[in-house]
Amino acid sequence: MSGNTSFKKAWEVLFPYLLYYLTYQAAYLILAFAYQASVRGIGGAYGQFMAAHAVTVAGAMGGLCMLIGILPLVPMLKMELRERRKAAEAAGSIAALAVLLTLSASLGLNALLTLSGFVDSSQTYQEVADRQYGVAFALGLLLYGVISPLAEEVVFRGVIYNRLRRFYGPLVGIVASGVFFGAFHGNLVQGVYGACLGMLIAYFYERSGNFRIPILLHAVANLAVYTTARMEGVQEVLFSPGGCAVLLAVSAGCVLVERRLGKAGNI
Repeated sequence: MSGNTSFKKAWEVLFPYLLYYLTYQAAYLILAFAYQASVRGIGGAYGQFMAAHAVTVAGAMGGLCMLIGILPLVPMLKMELRERRKAAEAAGSIAALAVLLTLSASLGLNALLTLSGFVDSSQTYQEVADRQYGVAFALGLLLYGVISPLAEEVVFRGVIYNRLRRFYGPLVGIVASGVFFGAFHGNLVQGVYGACLGMLIAYFYERSGNFRIPILLHAVANLAVYTTARMEGVQEVLFSPGGCAVLLAVSAGCVLVERRLGKAGNI
């Protein structure tokens, strides 16, 4: 009986991800087929334009498929949020500190991974980064500031974390959902970064009880990394040993403040 119960819990945690992944892939195959058919059918200037902007087109299709992918999960999300509904009085007071910590930690961790040579060691990551930063800037802001945070938070915090929390408790939920989120990215560099960021986001979701907080923090982290990557002068400063040390020191300071305020019952 206990074995069946354990399997059922594991299945309930994994099923949302599988459903999202399969829906995403099916939508992408359909859109890719339609795209190829339109290029072959119309050709000419249209085909040349699409070929010249292939990375942006692929990014737009990916963003649309992410939104399509979460549609089957919406009923699950509503159920999980309803199960966990509470006043969330601390959400407003914790948001500013959470944003500052997420901003400094996302940039600091990226700087640390770059300075250590870890980023350059992964060819897979380099290929992913080329695609991500190759999209038109305006589309990138939409993809990484709105669509990706919304879709991925529905899957990983809205459904998966809440189920892990309900089955195994907050601590296991925070760690496991973070590791799962990191593994989702498919390469070691983003895996390490995603796991750390995922745990941080899940922690503040647990502290606030407000699902808008993880979406906000995810967007802040994405936009911080995406925009600074296009600002060479800023990145040179932040990704220097001194800049990295300052960012990580700010992160550590935010952690200490959060813990002290939390113990005092202020947030």
